[in-house]
Amino acid sequence: MAEKKKLCSNCGLPRSIGKGNIWHPNGVITASYPPHIRGTLYDIDELNALFPALSKRIGFDITRLVVEGKRKDGKRYADNLAGNLRAMGKEPAPLDVYEMITRFCAYWGLGLASVEDYQEGERLTIAVRNVYSEPMCQGDWAGVFEAMESRRGEPSWRDEAVRDVMDVVAVEGEPELEVRIEQEVEMGIPFAEEGDLQYRHCPECGVPLEISRQFTWDADNALIVERDSGKRFILHNTNGIAAVVRVLHEELGEEVNDMITGISREYARYYYMGLKEESSLDAELMKFPLRSWGRPARLMHWEKGYRLRIVNPYSTAIVAGRVWGLVESFEGRPFSVRDLSEGEGSLDISLGWQE
Repeated sequence: MAEKKKLCSNCGLPRSIGKGNIWHPNGVITASYPPHIRGTLYDIDELNALFPALSKRIGFDITRLVVEGKRKDGKRYADNLAGNLRAMGKEPAPLDVYEMITRFCAYWGLGLASVEDYQEGERLTIAVRNVYSEPMCQGDWAGVFEAMESRRGEPSWRDEAVRDVMDVVAVEGEPELEVRIEQEVEMGIPFAEEGDLQYRHCPECGVPLEISRQFTWDADNALIVERDSGKRFILHNTNGIAAVVRVLHEELGEEVNDMITGISREYARYYYMGLKEESSLDAELMKFPLRSWGRPARLMHWEKGYRLRIVNPYSTAIVAGRVWGLVESFEGRPFSVRDLSEGEGSLDISLGWQE
């Protein structure tokens, strides 16, 4: 029988969420432990719509880029996890780390995973269920394998039709693409320290109480569900996704950011239309910081437009699209982007009526 997850008796969230994460007053979530990697609460429908739509618009499949972005994200996380364990006087065996990561996957809503087979330095076999994203899941496990075995791991599905068992097999080499992705992951996402947000925290586990009001968190089934929309969310590292977007931008230019913003706008219009009768533009913007999407500031509204600054967006292109679609949904009319500028840790977007 699967181990029942330990829950906070006050707010009902898994206790490990409060222990392992910090909600900062600047609209950012980070890990509690060094190097304090930034995390984000992702809407997985948005995430899983983004990359196929982008592949279609660009004209080639970017799945491999997504896998590599998450590979380096996973490697960085596992390297740091092993380093923190050593600092506490515990020498981590690879199999122990793999088992630990399977538990984390359930807590973060990434899916249920179990180690089916392990051959030291050669192969890791993982059974998975209810995964948040197939290519990103492959990248996650390939990166963890690479960190623990010091060898590059190539992920593949045992059965492409079913995709419930993944083999990660050691291979030689490190393609140039991987080197570039790793550099981008290591860069991280710059964010400003400024912030004066105040949360009411759970007195037992320390997570903002608003999180348990907005989400049901079923770690036994690896499901985080937004109460208002019924959408599935995950809590996951941010750097891998941001690294993929930056490499695409370098290769294909500013047009890629415009495409991502357009795709996110389309999804946001669909998403917020379902909330329009029960919520408001201001209420939805105030959810951004809790999810590590950034902190709304300097909202200005006039008869035919809006101007808004987001401090510490996790991705300027994705967050700009969400803001754009959000405004259009609650205003009930199309808007055009009049200005979109990115600063160090900030995004300014100006929207006006589409004449």
